[in-house]
Amino acid sequence: MSFDLQALSDWISFHTPNGPIAVVTHKNGDMDTIGSGIVLASAIGNNAKACGIHIGSLAMKILNGMVVDYQQIDATRPSLPRTLSGIIVVDCASPSQIGFKLPDVPLCVLDHHSAASDEWPDKTLELTGNYSSTAEMVWDWIKAQGLGLEADQATLLLAAIISDTGRFKHSRPGCHRRVAEICEESGLDIVDVIEQIESEDLNQSQRISIHKAVSRSKIQEVGKHMISITRAGTNEGVVAHALLASGAHASFVYKKNSPGLRLSARASRTATNQGIHLGHLMESIVHRLGGEGGGHAGAAGWSGICDEVELESVLLATLSAELIE
Repeated sequence: MSFDLQALSDWISFHTPNGPIAVVTHKNGDMDTIGSGIVLASAIGNNAKACGIHIGSLAMKILNGMVVDYQQIDATRPSLPRTLSGIIVVDCASPSQIGFKLPDVPLCVLDHHSAASDEWPDKTLELTGNYSSTAEMVWDWIKAQGLGLEADQATLLLAAIISDTGRFKHSRPGCHRRVAEICEESGLDIVDVIEQIESEDLNQSQRISIHKAVSRSKIQEVGKHMISITRAGTNEGVVAHALLASGAHASFVYKKNSPGLRLSARASRTATNQGIHLGHLMESIVHRLGGEGGGHAGAAGWSGICDEVELESVLLATLSAELIE
C-alpha cells in the first residue's frame, strides 16, 4: 500500500511559495535518511535544502565524488532560515531521533517505520506506508510527479534501498519493482551500486578492531535462536553482519557513545520469519532503560545511558520475554 502521494504534493505546493523548505534527516545519518533527504529536496527544487547533524560512514562513502546540496547542522546551535515556511522530516519515527529541536513551523514526516518512542506535534502531516525504505516512498512521489532522475540521485536511492533492506533480505512487496523502475529510469545497473557499497575501504587498525570484536563475542541460546553479543570500538554494522555470517540468528554489537552506549542489532531472514522483530525489541529496551531506539525487523538500534552489564542483562531478558512463550 502506497502512502498519500497527493497529500505530500499538496503540502509542498502550499508551503513552498511562502519561503524555503528544510528536508531534515535523522541524527544517525544512515543511507536511507541521507539519500531520501537529498533526492527529495532536489526534486522539490531550489526552495528546498536537505540538512541534518550527521552523515554516516556508508552515506559519506556513496556521496564521495558527488556534487550535492546538503547542510550539516550544529546540534547545539542549529541554524535554519528565519523565513523557513516548513520542514519535511525523512526516515525518522520520532522527534527525539532528529538530534536537535525543530522550530515551530509546519511539519511533514515521511517515514516507513511503524514504531516510535515519542510523538510528533499536533497538526503534523504524518505520511507512512508499507515500504521497506523511505527511499522507495521518495521514488513513488517523484514518479507520480513525472520528474526525471539523474544518475547520482538514482545511486542514492538504490544505495538507500539496498542498505535498509539488508541486501533485499527484508524487502517488502513492491520493493523489487521500484528498484527495477529506478534502474530503467536512470540506466544504472543495480550490481554496480551493490559493489560500490561492498567495496573494501577499511584500514589495518579497523580490520584488527573488527576481528577482536568478533573474537570476544558471547553466544546465548534464547529459545530456538542463537544470539551473539559483543562490544566493538568501530564499525558495529560490519561486526554485526560478520556474526550473522558465522551462524548467529541475531547479533547485538554495542560501543561506548559518550556518555552512554550505542547498540546495533541485526537479524537473519530466518530469524525474522520466526518472529524476531528487532525494532520492537529496541522499543521494549527503551521502556526498560530509557534512551532512544527503534528500527526494522532485521536491523535496529538503541542508544542510552547504562553500563555494559545492565545492557546485556536487559537485552537477554527482553529477548527471552518476547521469544519464549
